[in-house]
Amino acid sequence: MAELVSNRYALALFEAGLDLEKTDEFNEELDFLNDVFEGENKLLQILHHPKISRSEKRDLIDKIFKNRVSQEIVNFLYILIDKRREGFILEIIDRYKELFNEHENIVEVVAITAVPMEEKAKTKLQKVLSNKLEKKIQLVNKVDTTIIGGVLLKLQNKQLDGTVKGQLESIGKAINGATN
Repeated sequence: MAELVSNRYALALFEAGLDLEKTDEFNEELDFLNDVFEGENKLLQILHHPKISRSEKRDLIDKIFKNRVSQEIVNFLYILIDKRREGFILEIIDRYKELFNEHENIVEVVAITAVPMEEKAKTKLQKVLSNKLEKKIQLVNKVDTTIIGGVLLKLQNKQLDGTVKGQLESIGKAINGATN
């Protein structure tokens, strides 16, 4: 049910954004909302709490978000509260991002490396991936010291393992397979 609800509301918001020519603005504002909700976990608990009235929840939304996001996004949050869908906010934001990226021909790529990538390397990787996939690339670099070296790319539910650790594991599997 969560997927159905998040898809329905995200699609409605995205279509409103298209009609109003505000998909970019909504995307940025939803990024802001996501950061706030993930940074303040108690806020989601308060919004989802059944003993807190709808009017109190609306007042809270006003105090936190009014004048920080568009009235359309505030109204959207009111609708979620009125329909008791506030527990799906993060999933709705995620789904909206997917719709936005599809519309804008953007692919999000996570590059996991042992040390932070230099800007020059990030730019080069973005360009290579953009040419290969024929899409705009939004690259995020995450550091994982267990990688040893190389890069692990995560994109579109796929993983491309070009790490030293991955290569060593492959060699280990090949050796174990040959001795069995």
